[in-house]
Amino acid sequence: MSAVTDSQAVLAWVESPFQLLGALEAHSTGALGERLVILPRQGVEPLARTIVELRRLGLPSGVSLLPPGLAPHRHCGPLAVGDAFSGAVHRMLLQSSPSTLVLLDDGRSTRRVMDALVLPGVPLIRPHITPSPPRALLARLALTKLKRMASRGRLRVVTALDLPAAMIEAAGHSGIPIQEHSFGWLRSLPGDATPATETVVLGTSLVANDLISAEPYLDWVRAIARDGPLTYRAHRRENERTLGPLAQCPGVFIETGQVPAELSLRGMTARHRVLTLPTTAVSTLRLITPEARIQEFAVPESWWRSHVPCAAKRHLVPDRYQPNLVDQFPALDPSTGANCSRA
Repeated sequence: MSAVTDSQAVLAWVESPFQLLGALEAHSTGALGERLVILPRQGVEPLARTIVELRRLGLPSGVSLLPPGLAPHRHCGPLAVGDAFSGAVHRMLLQSSPSTLVLLDDGRSTRRVMDALVLPGVPLIRPHITPSPPRALLARLALTKLKRMASRGRLRVVTALDLPAAMIEAAGHSGIPIQEHSFGWLRSLPGDATPATETVVLGTSLVANDLISAEPYLDWVRAIARDGPLTYRAHRRENERTLGPLAQCPGVFIETGQVPAELSLRGMTARHRVLTLPTTAVSTLRLITPEARIQEFAVPESWWRSHVPCAAKRHLVPDRYQPNLVDQFPALDPSTGANCSRA
């Protein structure tokens, strides 16, 4: 059954902290109407912790939070979802007939979702995943449903990401309007979250997801720490493969990523610098903390695991190359990054 009885309210199904922030930002711009009901996915501890923090800070007017639960079934009212690659979302799309659907940000994978919607032959599957035949079929059916909704004017996208002009034009031709936001609501909150050190390294899930090797990544962080203390802001998916060795590294102070970086680092100022491999947080933190010096580096080709396809490497590249640390760590030279063609 639908989780919402108010047919005028938008139901947002969110599976991660970042999707939750995207729903709140979309609502604050008016893109989701006057009333928003958020249904968080159950069993996601970082999402639960983020909800606690957002309640402390104060939710926007018109927002209600349901207890965590399962994805809604047979929902016929307006709907918003974050992860368009999610199997739960795919099943929900095939079991429901939402009057309208809004795709919220789920990090830089939003761009890959847009590729699937406007380009032929791009599956609605994460590029580093090899799906089983039933999972691939589910994704194809969900993509067909999305394209049919777009053709009928029932699909929209709300994003904080810079999308290529050609993609925006193609989306328009496909009947998909795109509305942008700049995290205005989050920027309006008190900036009481400030890292203790001037240097911040954003942790990555690439090791935990078996996309890059652990040792060269750890060597990079250790090299940065030799220049002075740093706050290592761990990714919520990181595990002992990276956090164990880094906990033993002098000058590295680990902060667990239980709430999004957009929340925990929103108090950064011009004295802070952020170093990271490709991550959505670069794009968002540049909006939320424009004074901070943020440097994003390509993944050197030698770090990638042998099984990682070129499609995944092309997806995981910096928005801007800033090779400021080449003298300290030559492997960070962007010329050694993923050499797969972007064509």
